[in-house]
Amino acid sequence: MNILINILVFVLGCLLSVGVRAAWPDDPFGSPMWAYNIERYLGSDARVVHDDRVNLRVPEFAEDSAQVPLTVDLSAFPEAPGQIVAWVDLNPVPHLFSASPGPQPLTLLALNFRVQQATTVRVAVQDREGVWHIGSRYVDAAGGGCTAPSQTMSNPDWERHFGTIRGGAFSRAEGMRYKVNVMHPMDSGMVGNIPAFFIGEVELRQGNGQPLLLSMALSESAAENPMFVFEFGQRPPRATLWLRDNNGNQFERRLGGDL
Repeated sequence: MNILINILVFVLGCLLSVGVRAAWPDDPFGSPMWAYNIERYLGSDARVVHDDRVNLRVPEFAEDSAQVPLTVDLSAFPEAPGQIVAWVDLNPVPHLFSASPGPQPLTLLALNFRVQQATTVRVAVQDREGVWHIGSRYVDAAGGGCTAPSQTMSNPDWERHFGTIRGGAFSRAEGMRYKVNVMHPMDSGMVGNIPAFFIGEVELRQGNGQPLLLSMALSESAAENPMFVFEFGQRPPRATLWLRDNNGNQFERRLGGDL
């Protein structure tokens, strides 16, 4: 009897699992990693819809597979975004970033990433009901961006510039724009005898104990010497960019005063 009960429980679990997956919409790009990556990054019970209001922009062809620009425009999204997760389907490490916006309405996020081969790129934005809205784009590429050696390390003066942050805050009619470039090799760990060495944590901080404007977790798919762009629909009085890599190095730069 106990064996029969265990079998019934197992079958019921499988049916429930199939039911969850059956609720996911089909992938218009036909990627073999569609269901796997949703389950891996959003969860097996994730509620998912395709949504063009998650305006993901990547080039049709990556001229440089180690530096592919990605922009997520959320200005048409009907509410302040919750969690944001981006991944590159066919990269050796598909995860690109996970971001948690603070109380200020985030309207745009951009950075460069690596691509190993032609692939679909995804960005999922969670709404207040817990539903994930996914924007998808296909980028063609010659490939090899994830396994290409860092160009930064070939510069004999790279240590002198290591961790340098350039950029600042720019007032806009609709709010505030932060644009920064960070000198870091961002080694993927996929080149022989070179361990992974990359910025894994990013925070955009306000002063005086205020909540974070944004926190991000980056993975090895982020590009060398990363360029970040963040746009908000309101103007926070000040912000400081803080970063930490997987070797424990920390970097910080104030991006704006009372603007």
